[in-house]
Amino acid sequence: MDILHYISGPLIGAVIGYCTNYIAVKMLFRPLKEIKIGRFTLPFTPGIIPKRKNELAAAVGKAVGNSLLTEDDLTGMLLSEDVENSITDICISQFGRFMESEQTLCEVITGFMGSSAYEEGRVSLKNGICNKIMRGIQEMEPGNLIAEEGKRAVRQKLEGSMFAMFLSDKLLDSIAAEIGAYAEDYILENGPAFIENQVEQELSGLEGRTFAQVRGWIPMDEELIRRKIRDIYRMCIGRFANSIVQQFHIADIVENKIREMDVKDLENLVMSVMKHELGMIVNLGALIGLILGIFNLFF
Repeated sequence: MDILHYISGPLIGAVIGYCTNYIAVKMLFRPLKEIKIGRFTLPFTPGIIPKRKNELAAAVGKAVGNSLLTEDDLTGMLLSEDVENSITDICISQFGRFMESEQTLCEVITGFMGSSAYEEGRVSLKNGICNKIMRGIQEMEPGNLIAEEGKRAVRQKLEGSMFAMFLSDKLLDSIAAEIGAYAEDYILENGPAFIENQVEQELSGLEGRTFAQVRGWIPMDEELIRRKIRDIYRMCIGRFANSIVQQFHIADIVENKIREMDVKDLENLVMSVMKHELGMIVNLGALIGLILGIFNLFF
């Protein structure tokens, strides 16, 4: 009986400590739903994590988005050598496929953009080309250019002839200026329609060609193409990286994912990481209960 007296105290303490910590660990997740008796809800139901799941999701999302996976981290990943190489390889592969394609430029671009966006882009491109050509012509001052060249040509033709003595510089300047002004008015009035017609013909001819037909216009040095793709990619990412990364909304994504997780899945996730540590806590409860039971024998 004396031996049972000495053993029972520590054993009971160990069992109590083990059971207490085991229940405490289980109460992190269980019960999964609140338990009601009439209008009253039993305390500690549901478990801590099911009850605070939304707050946990917000906290984890904030931690990941603001500390663990920052905008600088994502920008660095987008500009990493591995990502650059992957993007370059994909572009080279697609470029090579298109170069062998029998589809017309119009068909390929329409497939990417859609017919409506393609038409808008085509009109914008055509107008841009026409406007640039007209601005270039206006900057040349065609009226003055025609007048000066006309005077030079007339003087050269009449030089040494009897007509030269009747054609003074003043008269020649007056005639040339009038012709130049008329020519400039005609160009400015009719030039846009003529230029638009020519640009339309060129665009129609170009968009009806296949990639295979125009491949001779494009240098096919693969290393040069790779460098150009990398340069364009770095320029775009460098300029728009912050805007791109901000669209990821990492914190919101993580928060929503945790909110959408089933509580059992969340429990399995936590247990897969902390099963050993939580087991140690349960065993520690048994050890503390055992030690307290032993101390109780001497006091």
